Amino acid sequence: MNIVLSWDLFIVVFFAIIIAYSFIVGRNQTLKIIIGTYIATLTADGVANLVDKYLGGDAPILKLLAGPNGDEVLISMKILLFIVVIVIIAVRGGFEVSILSERNLPIRVLMTFLFGVLNAGLIVSTLLLYVSGLSLIGANELVTASTLGSDSLLVQLMIDNYSLWFSLPAIALVVVSFVEGDTE
Repeated sequence: MNIVLSWDLFIVVFFAIIIAYSFIVGRNQTLKIIIGTYIATLTADGVANLVDKYLGGDAPILKLLAGPNGDEVLISMKILLFIVVIVIIAVRGGFEVSILSERNLPIRVLMTFLFGVLNAGLIVSTLLLYVSGLSLIGANELVTASTLGSDSLLVQLMIDNYSLWFSLPAIALVVVSFVEGDTE
């Protein structure tokens, strides 16, 4: 069997790892990670935009420090900050999430799987957006998979539907909150 490394394989494996991790840590911790991912997305985007505004652009200090790879340094910084903030919030976040605690086992398993898929989609699409050189604020720009050096249909679908991946976890959380609130 000959396995070829590709963006599609990366996405499928990343989804599988995040979904498996969701079952390991549980539904409530997965929701905490989703909330942390939203915060990390905005933090990484904001800090990178500030760095680009004050150290790049018209005052190319970033290009002087990083040479011709200034854009790659900015992208790398954004991805690193994104991951660090998610980890810090997941491990040391000063809040707890508790939802659907009294449901039967099949519902809990289904909800854990659903939130795991939504978490994976949010994280993977955000990473692909950052790797493509875009920011959340400029996510309406059309990007092709060739920007990432790939002809992957899966990469293109993740980037093209970033707004959907970004909004679905929040919508699901609101819907589940309404459903849970009705049963109490």
